[in-house]
Amino acid sequence: MRTVTDDDIQFAQSRINNRPKKCLGFKQPAVIFKEMAMAA
Repeated sequence: MRTVTDDDIQFAQSRINNRPKKCLGFKQPAVIFKEMAMAA
């Protein structure tokens, strides 16, 4: 894990959070999180 930079982790995290998910009705997790945060 020492060879993995913070930039690498942020890149992977961004790809995961911006990929549509079937279990979320093909919405992106980041969009769902934003909607829930605004509703609270």
